[in-house]
Amino acid sequence: MKQLKIAILWHQHQPYYKMSDEFVLPWVRFHGIKDYLDLVEMIYEYPDIHLTFNLAPSLIVQIEEYVQGKSKDKIQRLSQKSAKDLNEEDKKQILQSFFVCNYENMILPYERYKELFDKSQKGEDSINNFSSQDWLDLQVWYNLTWFGPISRGKKGIKRLFQKGKNFTEEEKQLLNDFDNETLSAIIPTLKKLYSLNQIEISVSPFYHPILPLLCDTQSALEAMPELELNGLDYRHPESAKYHIESAIDYYKSLFGFKPNGMWPSEGSLSDEVLSLMIDFGLIWTGTDEKLLENSLKDKYFYLEKYFKRTYITEKGKIALFFRDHNLSDAIGFVYSRWHSFDAANDFINKLKKIRSDIINHYGEEALDFAVVPVILDGENCWEYYKNNGNEFLNDLYKLFTHSAELKTVKYSELIGQEDFLEPIKHIRAGSWINGNFSIWIGHKDDRIAWKALSDAHKAVLAVKDNINQDSFEKALAEIHIAEGSDWFWWYGDEHTAENKSDFDVMFRYHLSEAYKYIGAPIPDYLLQPLGKQVLTKQLVLPKGQITPKIDGIIHESEWDNAGYYDAKASMSAMHKVGELVHRIWFGADESNIYFRCDKTRKFRDEDFILFRFESPGKFQLIIKKNSFEINSNEGVKIDKLSLAKDEIIEFSLSKNTFFEGFLTVNKPMISIIIQTKTADGELFYPSQGTLDLIF
Repeated sequence: MKQLKIAILWHQHQPYYKMSDEFVLPWVRFHGIKDYLDLVEMIYEYPDIHLTFNLAPSLIVQIEEYVQGKSKDKIQRLSQKSAKDLNEEDKKQILQSFFVCNYENMILPYERYKELFDKSQKGEDSINNFSSQDWLDLQVWYNLTWFGPISRGKKGIKRLFQKGKNFTEEEKQLLNDFDNETLSAIIPTLKKLYSLNQIEISVSPFYHPILPLLCDTQSALEAMPELELNGLDYRHPESAKYHIESAIDYYKSLFGFKPNGMWPSEGSLSDEVLSLMIDFGLIWTGTDEKLLENSLKDKYFYLEKYFKRTYITEKGKIALFFRDHNLSDAIGFVYSRWHSFDAANDFINKLKKIRSDIINHYGEEALDFAVVPVILDGENCWEYYKNNGNEFLNDLYKLFTHSAELKTVKYSELIGQEDFLEPIKHIRAGSWINGNFSIWIGHKDDRIAWKALSDAHKAVLAVKDNINQDSFEKALAEIHIAEGSDWFWWYGDEHTAENKSDFDVMFRYHLSEAYKYIGAPIPDYLLQPLGKQVLTKQLVLPKGQITPKIDGIIHESEWDNAGYYDAKASMSAMHKVGELVHRIWFGADESNIYFRCDKTRKFRDEDFILFRFESPGKFQLIIKKNSFEINSNEGVKIDKLSLAKDEIIEFSLSKNTFFEGFLTVNKPMISIIIQTKTADGELFYPSQGTLDLIF
């Protein structure tokens, strides 16, 4: 029986967080002890599993600085200070920062950490509610909860989990030692598994920039011709060359060999970028299936994404792989809500269906050439899984190991093999998110940041021959850091996080440093935040009663007192493709509960929105393009449902639908989960747990 090949790539990157001598944010260290080592060590148990790990140099550089003791992060500094010596400002920062993690999986399961969290929620008096032992236990717990499942098996770390509270300063110091041990093991473990021929290690551009936009910001117009760039013309292919070449050179110095492949930042490609990759001897790269569809247009057939394509220029060629975004996003956004075995089994069944489709369309011989690329974030999604996804991955790897129909492969194993489909000579510029660059240049605030970068870059290049070489190189290094994708990710209103403003601070810091190195004055606009820097609240409760007319037409005044859940604001370090709603409104009057969905676009035949009411009373309302369904396994009596679809979706239900006496309850609460499904995949709001709406 011929097997279908599955090429899984775990992508890991972090921007360069260093300002002066300190890392502003701790995510390199925290994901290092939670994900980067555990994800690799796990596959020692599965010798038949072949995987690709993709590392951005900006991440590895910071790991090395931690290991060598060159730098610490702000959280480390606050953690290592004796609890008795903490001043008022230290305590404020600790309360602000030491609960920034996944509540469901990293706080709630631990009695003492949950107790400290609850104490922190008592307003301005919180600081006075904490004893010296409370501060010490919090310093330990915030760092302890980030250790991954495999690392937690070490006796020293297990000891701290078992003790749970009343830690000593000496035990706190143990955590710092365990941090260093774990971070120190990441690169050697990768090397060992590489030597066993079980993994491939690929690379991303050095500071993780959007390469096509570095080459030419006009490339954004290929997928977004209506975009108003207003004269913005960032055109620095030499920067793109730097990020590719320096990544390859750094990789060679670290691992002792040249990488075969590169995952471009955010799957971003263009013809110019592919030509540069060929120039530097890379033999494979990848992107999202959307770019293949956009490039082939009417000639595209959905099964073509499962075949390697050769991209050919006069200079040479490079192999292209196209990410199946439904499968990749299922791991990233869907399966965390499932039982681990059910999720792993569903994933395997989806792959078997693809195998069957390929055979039915092309014949079984096509399996000799076919491959399903699964490419996704190898760090941020796991905190939404119980036990950091350990059970899911173990179940998945076991199913792969025993499958007669599927096998995992490294990308380089597919190189040199004859192509099943004809070569391609053009890729329409875009990224893995919606096939365009909207996230990084589509918002006004993005373009303000690009203009600031452009001005600084011009200023540095203008004085190249008038300052000493060392100062010029240091200034240019700051420009290269500022070219990273992550700064632009957080401008605009597409993503939100507790530390969103820190990214603006770091971006302006690096541009300011560039001006300092060349002896030029820092522009005034770099002394204050760029753009609006508004942190959108995810959940806003109603201000008063509403009684809207259910007609599917927008009458804003009818919803003035409503509360809302902002689906856009739930976007953070990961971006969900296939959004169907961007805001859900809710409210009530004496008799009824009202909901409204603001759509991102018109309904299509395959779309649906599902409201899963969890309490009080369990039932589901499924809204489709031309119909709706109500399902209940508990005999809930649906009372006075009214629904309309037009510009928006509106519906109302009698309060008595939920339980008798609802009308007399003070501040009644309804718990729901909202699920959307489109051709691009399914999404859940919230990502885990329930949305608890108080009326």
